[in-house]
Amino acid sequence: MIAGLISLLSGGLLKLLLQAYESRLKAKTSQDALSADLAAEEIRAEISARAEARKVLVAESGVFFSAGRLGRLSFVLPLGLWWSAICLDSVFHFGWKVAEVPVLRDWGGAIVTSLFLVDGVKSVGRMWQATR
Repeated sequence: MIAGLISLLSGGLLKLLLQAYESRLKAKTSQDALSADLAAEEIRAEISARAEARKVLVAESGVFFSAGRLGRLSFVLPLGLWWSAICLDSVFHFGWKVAEVPVLRDWGGAIVTSLFLVDGVKSVGRMWQATR
């Protein structure tokens, strides 16, 4: 009789525990599936954005006054004039008293470096691709 009572209590308890575990497992599986779907959608959106950016770059590649080139020139030309004025004033003592702007010095170095690196790597890439 005691054995029957124990099996009855433990069977019901085990059944409830098993049902709770199964529902928890189903919830976790659906959450993982949702996370995977969201990650896949994000990757698809990134691929689409890169494809559109590539279309713009290809469209602008043959145009001298493209938006990308004009954007770079709008940073590089004033920066070049500023640096030239500093160099000429410090070498020839014209007395221009060109203002030293630390932000321009720091950003200017990064801008010019990136332009030379990007344009240089593009040129090397084109030459390498042409020889293949």
